[in-house]
Amino acid sequence: MTSRRWFLRLVGDGATAVVALWAAFQVRLHVPVPGTRGLLPGDRLRFLSREWLVVLLLQVSTLYFLGLYDPAPRPRGRLELARRLAVAAAFQAMALMAWWFLANRQFPRSVVLLFVVFDLILLFGWRLLLDRTESRRVRRVAIAGGGEAARDLARTIAREPWHGLQVAGWVSIPGELVAEGEEPALGSLLGTTADLPSLLAADRIDDILLVGSDDSWQARLIDGLAGTRPDHTSVLLLPGPFESLIGRMRYRWVNDLPLIEVVRETEWRINWPLKRLLDLVVGSGLLLLASPVLAVCALAVRATSSGEILYRQTRVGRGQKPFTLYKLRTMRQDAEAESGEVLAQPGDPRLTPIGALLRRFRLDEIPQLFNVLQGTMSLVGPRPERPGFVQRYLKEVPGYAERFSLAPGLTGLAQVNGDYYSSPQNKLRYDLAYMANWTLWLDLSILLRTVKIVLTSQGV
Repeated sequence: MTSRRWFLRLVGDGATAVVALWAAFQVRLHVPVPGTRGLLPGDRLRFLSREWLVVLLLQVSTLYFLGLYDPAPRPRGRLELARRLAVAAAFQAMALMAWWFLANRQFPRSVVLLFVVFDLILLFGWRLLLDRTESRRVRRVAIAGGGEAARDLARTIAREPWHGLQVAGWVSIPGELVAEGEEPALGSLLGTTADLPSLLAADRIDDILLVGSDDSWQARLIDGLAGTRPDHTSVLLLPGPFESLIGRMRYRWVNDLPLIEVVRETEWRINWPLKRLLDLVVGSGLLLLASPVLAVCALAVRATSSGEILYRQTRVGRGQKPFTLYKLRTMRQDAEAESGEVLAQPGDPRLTPIGALLRRFRLDEIPQLFNVLQGTMSLVGPRPERPGFVQRYLKEVPGYAERFSLAPGLTGLAQVNGDYYSSPQNKLRYDLAYMANWTLWLDLSILLRTVKIVLTSQGV
């Protein structure tokens, strides 16, 4: 979504709320409404002039936290759009009534009901109009490289065409052996990287996708150093022209030679107290606010299935040290007695009825706030995995050991950007990007985006 279109959507949503409130007043002033005692007196219009800004801000903030300003991973159907907007309208009605009650302000209740109905209708029509007028230019891309990562990328683009990309073919990179019919997922072989200028000049492609190798000697080196590197040790890189074009990198200069700091462990050592303070302050506040919800969920687990309320599971934490993770039990007792360690699947038969609901809204993870306060977890970081999966990924995924330089998190960059069934390789990309770009504001941003994911029942 372009910034211009995002701004148009923001202004239109706010205007829709104000128009809906105005229309609600006009109906009550001039049209007899069943269930009311006559027409609304004209002096009640003073509420409109006083509350329109509250309604506008509430509309925009509600749609933001429900993810209606985020780029959709796939086109939304009309029923899905209507469902999301109905949730937003219901939430706004409750928030407005709470605001007027707490602020000790009077407001016509019939106007609130009419506002919710009009706002839902107008907002639905406005969003449909925007979606209908939105045009996406399909950009033809050439993928440089023919390995498994390139094939996976091509299959993902083909499976999700709404991203506006179309694979025109692929080009081999220097030193790559090309076999006839080796890359069916990538389409036709367009040549080598030396042919890219002529392909662009002939308007056969629009963009170029460079796919790095997961199994480079650099990745194997970082993997081997993980867990053995002292705090005072950094890993530096003398960049070539390509690496120098990548934004937001830390440099250290040796005379006039720029060295990229690929890993800077000392920075995490310096900033760890600040991150720990955030965990303690925010974690304590969240646990206090969530305590009533936790109590209700615990009672629901106890009432609907046999077994322990709290589920304890061994996970792998910082430095690959095992720790006990706490969750509300969402599966039947001894769910993995026969299958062993397996990931949950959609419609998993092992889930209890209340467990499926708890998982949908991430309520089963509230007890992990105790892990955060203990220090075995952080609010934000790589998600902790089970020992069996970790041992497998350490063998199969180059660079995987580096993610254990940090304490695991209740949420993370992979959780707010990725998909539950995303590959370990892809989740590792997010985890390493988080490590390389950490700031306090990044943690706060991820926490806010996690709130949106919980409210919309999406994400990892």
